[in-house]
Amino acid sequence: MVAASQVRTETPTRARLWVLCLSFLVSLITYLDRVCISAAAPAMSQDLSLTSMQMGYVFSVFALSYAVFEIPAGWWGDRVGQRSVLTRIVSGWSIFTILTGLARSYPVLLITRFLFGGAEAGAYPTLSRALARWFPADERAWANGVMWTGARLGGAIAPPVAAILIASIGWRATFGLFGCIGFAWCAVFWAWFRDDPAEHKGVNAAELEKIRGNAAPAPSRAHFHAPWARIFSSGTVWALFGMYFCSAYGFWFFVSWLPTFLMREHGLSLAKSGVYSSLPLASGAIACVAGGGLSDWLVRCTGNVKWSRRAIGAGGFILAAAGFGFASKVHSPLAAVLLLALADGSHDLALPVAWATVTDVGGRSGGTTSAFMNMASSLSAMVSSVSAAWLATRFGSFDAMLAAASGVYLIGAILWLRIDPTQRVNA
Repeated sequence: MVAASQVRTETPTRARLWVLCLSFLVSLITYLDRVCISAAAPAMSQDLSLTSMQMGYVFSVFALSYAVFEIPAGWWGDRVGQRSVLTRIVSGWSIFTILTGLARSYPVLLITRFLFGGAEAGAYPTLSRALARWFPADERAWANGVMWTGARLGGAIAPPVAAILIASIGWRATFGLFGCIGFAWCAVFWAWFRDDPAEHKGVNAAELEKIRGNAAPAPSRAHFHAPWARIFSSGTVWALFGMYFCSAYGFWFFVSWLPTFLMREHGLSLAKSGVYSSLPLASGAIACVAGGGLSDWLVRCTGNVKWSRRAIGAGGFILAAAGFGFASKVHSPLAAVLLLALADGSHDLALPVAWATVTDVGGRSGGTTSAFMNMASSLSAMVSSVSAAWLATRFGSFDAMLAAASGVYLIGAILWLRIDPTQRVNA
């Protein structure tokens, strides 16, 4: 036991920043693999003779499986620990990224993408829970923002890089190349990460005190029981679920149909559509850090966690609604992409705030509650992928989808005003 005087005079180590680096990298890899299919969609559709609706089902079946397995995977991370669960998740999705490139028919592609979604389910709830264990409360929104910046950079890099690779080596080999990256991350993560900061040799007593604050050490995982009744009876948890459904409806357009939209309706080439498609997600990368940092700053300045989270969340959704709405009215590809960059950037101001909030509400069950919230995004992604294809077929363009997304984000802004991060379901 280290004396309190020694803790006060000791300079805290910064091992938690390495946890953040690993979270950033795996988040980047996640979206690199996930967004690759949007850039490959035109080539895949031609090679496998897929209609727009069939491609919509390919996008949505991933989301369906992700939704089905999200809560069990989040609970598993809380119960077993983040180290083993994240290693299994990243290995699994890397395998199915490679297998996507080997699909030779529509049924095989559907099955592969369904299994892909199940393998990746629980990734972000488990990551967010790991950050909650390694970062103090007043740094968690910022830490989640950095993690989600990795996702947005991965999403921004994927379309132009995938477009170049597809043009040179084909879409099948591109999936194989992207799928191999995750295995290297798994090796480093397994060797370095520990579920409990106290068990890591790089964490000194001063850093451990900073991470935990006045909180007692978490009880053993052997005694963990998720408070299911409190989770499913919490108004804040259900408001988070509804808000996140709204959040994913418009965002999923960026990772599924945006390159196709730019090629079909604005006449861009594959290479140029890849560059343009990266702009919304690049703006989101900046916004993730800004939103998380701003929310934590408001918490420190005002001491009011509830309204510091609500203000960023609701404000971001209102601006996102405006971006989608105006994008449906313009005819220039550059104007459309810039407005969609506004929409995604505004959406991503709220993203780290949502994840910091749901882990605050969940406490020791933060992985389970965040999995429940994230399940809503998977259900929404499934609806979004198919409805975008249906609306484009019904009205002859994707403008109806953009207008619908604008309305959905306004509903999400209202739901933010029902969310209270101080209403915890578990200690």
